[in-house]
Amino acid sequence: MKSYRAKRSTLVFTLGFLGLLTALTVFGVFYAEPQLFFVAFLLVLAWRWRQILKTPVEVRVRDDGAIEFRGIIGGTVLSVDQIRRVVRVGRGYWLEHADGSLNLYGNMEGIEEFLAELRAVNPELEVKPFTWGQKN
Repeated sequence: MKSYRAKRSTLVFTLGFLGLLTALTVFGVFYAEPQLFFVAFLLVLAWRWRQILKTPVEVRVRDDGAIEFRGIIGGTVLSVDQIRRVVRVGRGYWLEHADGSLNLYGNMEGIEEFLAELRAVNPELEVKPFTWGQKN
């Protein structure tokens, strides 16, 4: 079984920055005007927390060919043929699969090796950079 993990520094920075934004927003809800803006921003941050905590921090390729994407909360198990497209977005990757999509950190250790294995197993897999206005 092969395993690819996100770098600890990326996780610390991401969670720390989001934690700081959340603390400042909670402070703004109680002590700043207009409070409605800070409440709305707090809802946006709650959505972002959920997204970040579900983002896979570890990818495991099992011996039976299944791929486990494990986040801080939850995870997804896919087979290679379920992955339709991999798009490079900024520093990260976006995997489209049969049931939805996943975001991956771009600086995971061995991510290029993982993508090369995906391409080798599934030659029809489309791996490309994101461009504005692209058609599906």
